[in-house]
Amino acid sequence: MKQPRIIIISMGPGSPDLLTARACRALETIDMAVGAPRLTQGLKVPCYEPEPLVSGTIENIRNHPDKHIGVLVSGDAGFYSLSRAIVAAFGRKSVAVIPGVSVVQAAFAAIAEPWQDARFFSLHGREAALDIAAIMASDRFLLLCDGSHTPRSILENYPWLIEHFKLWSMSNLSLDNELIVPVTREAVIPEDPLSCVVGVKKEKENDTDGEQ
Repeated sequence: MKQPRIIIISMGPGSPDLLTARACRALETIDMAVGAPRLTQGLKVPCYEPEPLVSGTIENIRNHPDKHIGVLVSGDAGFYSLSRAIVAAFGRKSVAVIPGVSVVQAAFAAIAEPWQDARFFSLHGREAALDIAAIMASDRFLLLCDGSHTPRSILENYPWLIEHFKLWSMSNLSLDNELIVPVTREAVIPEDPLSCVVGVKKEKENDTDGEQ
């Protein structure tokens, strides 16, 4: 079977330890890579940082019709990533997707919490208002942040979340500078753009104590 020209490679949350063997093999087959410098560093093929992210990536792919291109995405390609836009632009037959460890898995594993009933929200690169009603209806949630919507600013804008949820601010998951801060009214919350907020509804905290 002919290999698709575009391969979307999930790079995991950041640590090389969480990069899958399949992703490593895929990185050895591409002619060029498109992605943020923190994802493409160390590669021996031409690398391009897209700007803006979505349209820049699509333009780079179109400008190199004879190249086998790797699009490098953080976390898992199926979770708030470029994969939807790329498939829409080039068609499913032109794209292969390599799955990876998502920020969801890394975040909930870091606090030893299950996530099968969690709901997911993102303010990363978005200007839409936070869906507070949906968050309040959740037993567990994860909210992706960015430089404009940091955990600190979110918790300052919605301080009453701490009344209903046990909260954690997490940044740089799996990296050497990983920082996980249990949220209290006195805690200093970091403002790193590679962050998320995780919440577990307080009446649900002890539900998993007896799980095997």
